[in-house]
Amino acid sequence: MIKKVDSGKKSSRTFRGATHENIRPGKPIQVRNKKIRNDELKMKKFEFEIRNSIESGASLVFSLILMAFLTLISYSLVRLVNYESHQMVKSFLSQRALYAAEAGAERKIAQIREGSTSGISLTDFEESQYEVSVNSLGSDRYEIQSTGYVPTKSDAKEVRKISVVIYITPSTPEHALAFGGTGSIGSNTTIYGTIKSNNRIIIGDNVTITESEPGKGDASIYSAYNGPLTPVIDIGNKFHVGVSGQYIKCRYDSSQSPDEHAPKSSDDTPEIYDEDNIVEKLNVTIVENDNSSDTDPITVPSADIDSILASAIEVTVSNYKTILNGGADTPWKLDSSAGAGKEIFYLDNNQTWNPEGNAYNFTRAVEFKSNSKLGPDAGTIVVSSGTSDYGIRVRSNLGGTGDTDRVEVNLLVTGGTWYIRDILFDSNIWINGYIYGSTDVEGDAKINLEGIIEAGEDVILAANVSVQHTDDIPLDIPWEEGSTGSIQIVSWQEISP
Repeated sequence: MIKKVDSGKKSSRTFRGATHENIRPGKPIQVRNKKIRNDELKMKKFEFEIRNSIESGASLVFSLILMAFLTLISYSLVRLVNYESHQMVKSFLSQRALYAAEAGAERKIAQIREGSTSGISLTDFEESQYEVSVNSLGSDRYEIQSTGYVPTKSDAKEVRKISVVIYITPSTPEHALAFGGTGSIGSNTTIYGTIKSNNRIIIGDNVTITESEPGKGDASIYSAYNGPLTPVIDIGNKFHVGVSGQYIKCRYDSSQSPDEHAPKSSDDTPEIYDEDNIVEKLNVTIVENDNSSDTDPITVPSADIDSILASAIEVTVSNYKTILNGGADTPWKLDSSAGAGKEIFYLDNNQTWNPEGNAYNFTRAVEFKSNSKLGPDAGTIVVSSGTSDYGIRVRSNLGGTGDTDRVEVNLLVTGGTWYIRDILFDSNIWINGYIYGSTDVEGDAKINLEGIIEAGEDVILAANVSVQHTDDIPLDIPWEEGSTGSIQIVSWQEISP
């Protein structure tokens, strides 16, 4: 028997979320649930497509921005690399221009040390160029301005300029002999050091010239003579050049191109003759018609005479006993036999006098008699006026008071009237000092002179004389401004080209 269901009661049973109240007649539950799911899927798909479309647009924008940023970075890097490359090239060329400017300055300093103060015209230097000007600032001060160009001045990519201020410290001249007139060097004489002349040089037989000390290499001969007489340098038989790398130069004839050559076995040029008499031909180079600074005319004296006289003790005919003898009659005496103005101060035979490290300005001629002695201190003797045969005469066997007979004295004749010579040395004398005669200086046989000899006119050396250059001059003689000396760099800086 079938029980009827009470339709007045509501069932609480549900089917997958649906109640009886929600179920329409004639619609199966499964169909409705499937449609709901399809709608939900369509909605989700639509949401996904919308979301995906939005995300795709954002990605495209981001990609475009990223590409623009990377492009900007790449462009900047290229610009940076190009700039850096340009700066590197510019820096390289600029440094090369600076090197050229410095090379010009250093070359000019070397030339000034040799006495040349003129500028340097445009000169090629390792794929660059430089030119140098020199301005005198007075008192041996010079400003060197050197400009470097890369690659050339006419097509300069870079230009650098430096200013160098230098001071020349006057010091001992480099020559052993220097004279304004003719020099005559007797047979069997040895000169240790350079010879310089404004006139002719006549060299006797078996003469030697060599360096003043080992390694110095100062054994050259230079003449500024450009006159009508030849030979300018007359070389006697068996002339010895004792060290390699030396020169014999003369300016005659400077209108011709310089003729530089090794000594000739068959000498066909008259300027320096006879070259075949040079024994050590490999040690020397001949230059005729020279126009370098080596054969520029010399100026003597190298000593600062005014400074020497300013500090010297004046000796007159009225005060000499007080100044030289301490009030006594010896060791100095006065020869007045020739009359007023022609007196001669003389250190008597076998007498000893100590200069005590002073400089003395004698107003009359001076004579050192035979076998007289000087010492133990050094001294400077200057004769500035008077009239006689000689300004200073040193007779035979003048000696010192030390362990040797060497005399430490400077002898200078700066004025007066002297009929024969400014200075005359007799035989057997050994002197260390600076010797200067305003006209002529003469030395007889067997003389050893260490120091420097200078004459305004002629120098005459007899046979068997030795002259050796040395910087060790007594009493630190003050040298003239402009004399070759050490160079101090006051400033070295770059300036605007």
